Amino acid sequence: MKSLNLLEAIFLGVIQGITEFLPVSSSGHLVLFSSLLGIQEANLTYEIFLHFGTLLAVFFAFKPDIMLLIQAFIKLIKAPGDFKQLYQTDSGVKMLIAIIIGTLPLVFVGLFVQDFIRDLFSSPKFTGYMLLLTGTILFISSKVNDGKKEIERISMLDGLIIGLGQACAVVPGLSRSGTTIATGLLKGLERESAARFSFLLSIPAILGAQVLAIGDLFSAEAISTPLWMMLIGTLVSAIVGYLAIKLLLKFVRQGRLIIFSYYTWAVGLLVLFL
Repeated sequence: MKSLNLLEAIFLGVIQGITEFLPVSSSGHLVLFSSLLGIQEANLTYEIFLHFGTLLAVFFAFKPDIMLLIQAFIKLIKAPGDFKQLYQTDSGVKMLIAIIIGTLPLVFVGLFVQDFIRDLFSSPKFTGYMLLLTGTILFISSKVNDGKKEIERISMLDGLIIGLGQACAVVPGLSRSGTTIATGLLKGLERESAARFSFLLSIPAILGAQVLAIGDLFSAEAISTPLWMMLIGTLVSAIVGYLAIKLLLKFVRQGRLIIFSYYTWAVGLLVLFL
């Protein structure tokens, strides 16, 4: 496999950091840049490094929420018999359970329809149509009135329905963050809470993908990209990902997701016409 040069490594780190969190579909952009620029897809090891960078971005951007979830997990481990009481009185436990329930649909997809999903990545036309659908979802969500439910009051049913949106977004071109934020808004979450839950829900999704990818490494070709170059790409994806999270939160608070709908419509049409 061709080794990446430094500029390609940095460029892919920037693209990963931006598209992982902004509602524009990272998979759709992979198709687009592969077609337009002829850049080889990064090797599997480098992709793992890039995703690790974006995972770090989530941890830094939502450190208070992460600490709250860790404390909730410890409480449940120490006193499993008090689950009902903790769920009713502890906002961290309520959030943690909603995230666990919301991850189950994605686990189902990973176990039973992974091969079907993988085949879709070979269809640029399908990706283009899904980008158009992403734009439509964002357009509709921008018209939804701000809900009243804060993330601390999120229910198991809320988590499950938002998780179903995340599971649907494994297809190329359908934005994970756009779909989950839109679903959260439709479930009555206030805007920032919908975005926060979307990002927190991405943690087990990214970790699960990393575990599966690490398993594939044993059958991958020899890696020729230097470690220092992959570390630079990881740092770039972490920094850019952090900035992308902050930018999206700003747009969500202002109710301006419609900007991304115009962008994804344009990219979708570009992919279809290539």
